[in-house]
Amino acid sequence: MLIVNDEQRLRAGIASLSKRCSYCSKALTAYPLIVSDEARVAVYHAACAAELATEILVDLYTFFRPPAPYQHLFVLDLRHTVPQEVRECSHRT
Repeated sequence: MLIVNDEQRLRAGIASLSKRCSYCSKALTAYPLIVSDEARVAVYHAACAAELATEILVDLYTFFRPPAPYQHLFVLDLRHTVPQEVRECSHRT
């Protein structure tokens, strides 16, 4: 959630700007801020949230398309899936 003023910050349950960024650990001194929607509330500077999102995207890309000389851990091949009607028949008794 994007927070751009004190009213939004208070509604999000963040009492003050003295809380620290969950990414860089620096004080949240200015807006805009980003609040995560996870079970544990995490507050980020907007730039830190963008950097974290970029890191996650790079990690995902690297996982699915590893650089040489590394090989894929798995290959998803839909040509070998069981047709729906075969799965339904095997579950009937």
